[in-house]
Amino acid sequence: MSWESKTDYCGLSDGTILKIKSSNENASSSYLEKLGQQGEIVATKLYGDKNASPSCEYVIKKAGDVTVQIGKVTTVDGKRYALQQVVYTTGAGSEPTLTATSVRIEDTTDGEDRKFEAVTLHVDPEETAQVVLNAATVTGTGNEITGVTTTISGTVSPHTVNGDPVSSGVHSGKIESELTVGQYGSTAPTFTAGTGFELSQAESMNDPDSDMPEWTAKVTKPLSLASSGSGS
Repeated sequence: MSWESKTDYCGLSDGTILKIKSSNENASSSYLEKLGQQGEIVATKLYGDKNASPSCEYVIKKAGDVTVQIGKVTTVDGKRYALQQVVYTTGAGSEPTLTATSVRIEDTTDGEDRKFEAVTLHVDPEETAQVVLNAATVTGTGNEITGVTTTISGTVSPHTVNGDPVSSGVHSGKIESELTVGQYGSTAPTFTAGTGFELSQAESMNDPDSDMPEWTAKVTKPLSLASSGSGS
């Protein structure tokens, strides 16, 4: 693989809306050392060399919908990786970024690959703060949304023997959206969670002595597991 070729461990790049920018396999392993009678190392063993938690960064080429499904499996060179997290960050005057992480799971397809319900995430290359998934609304004269970070995530749990994954599970799927608002008038902003979301971090004001303080709040929505079915 050359610097011109990037590996999409998370399976989100389609070349039309998202293009893979960089990736890292983040492979890990364990090294066992045993001491002899005199305290010297007399035996060693490398194990769990199949563990990996790859990360990917994408460029948004044009506006469009991206399907995100936590637990969905992507196969690269015979190895299987389950999507664990997608983070979409936007801000006023900043290039939007989309990053993702996955987790190496068992190579075999015995049993079922558990996945959460698919989420349709609308992305846009415009350098604006973008509220997606109807997660929340902000009201109040003179208030402007200046940044939004939306995280779609779950926990992928490999079940290992000698450090190598032999089966896996997935749990705790959710969507979180954190909004940053600049108050440029006399009225403080009001944050309202969208349908299915709830306020998980109450409004908090930064720099209260400023004439133009900044507010943040977070909303959260749990995800349901998709219907059972094998395959990826």
